[in-house]
This record gives sequence, structure tokens and C-alpha cells, in this order.
Amino acid sequence: MTWVHKRVGSAVLELHPAEIVGKGRPRFTRSGRTYTPRKTKRAELAIRDEFLRVSGDRWAKFRGPVSVHIIYGRELAKSNPKFWAGRADTGKPDLDNCGKLVLDALNGIAFMDDSQVVNMTIAKSARRPGGTGNLLQIEISYYNEIYRKEEE
Repeated sequence: MTWVHKRVGSAVLELHPAEIVGKGRPRFTRSGRTYTPRKTKRAELAIRDEFLRVSGDRWAKFRGPVSVHIIYGRELAKSNPKFWAGRADTGKPDLDNCGKLVLDALNGIAFMDDSQVVNMTIAKSARRPGGTGNLLQIEISYYNEIYRKEEE
């Protein structure tokens, strides 16, 4: 008796945002109302729009396990020396904040809830040469779980 996971589909997104941002902290007004920062909201909308353009809403009601792989790379500032291209990107935003931003953006359209994500990898690629732009790649894999009894 064992559980078997069968891949039933995938979606691949590639975005070239002007700026790579992580999930921002919620902000509070003087009256106590909370809101999401404008940069975060714009980044989430860009990811949502690209997913809907590529895959539509066919995965919105998916209930099975989901695997998410995220790779992002920032280009060097023009003021940085060219030999810095290929250097490890140790600056902000943090990996976990970028992962949170992507999951929150795709929640409800790429899967029903982000609790379905059973495997997630996030990587920062080496700094990209100036003029190549920023890069955000997201691959989402969908699985069905099947319970199989072993034959005796």
C-alpha cells in the first residue's frame, strides 16, 4: 500500500519586471486600518496577470498537491563595475519574501490555497550584466495522489 503522485500538468511563467521586490510588511493608517504597500500590490498584480495570460483560470479549483519553483535574477546597476556580473546576489530582497509574494499573488488562481504547496524551491541567480533586465521565472507543477494497494 502506497501513495503515488502523478504529474497532471504544469504552468511556466517568465516575467521581466522593472524591479524585483519581496512581500512588503502590512502598513497601518492612523485610524488602524491595514493595507498592502503599493510596490507589493503592483508586483502581485503583474504575476497574476501573467499567470492568467499563460494558463487562464483552469487551475483555480485544483485541490491536489502543488510544487513551485522560483528563480529570480537582478541586473547590475549601471554604476557597478562590469566584472561584477556573475557575482552572487546577496542583497535584498530576501528569498523568503520573494517566495511569499509569488504564493500570495497566485493564491486562488493557480491553486485554491497556498497550503497545497508541498515542495518549493527558490533561487537567486548570479547578478546579470547591465542591460539584460531583471528576470523572474516561476514553474508550477500539479499532481494527483493515487492510493495503490499492493497486489499479493
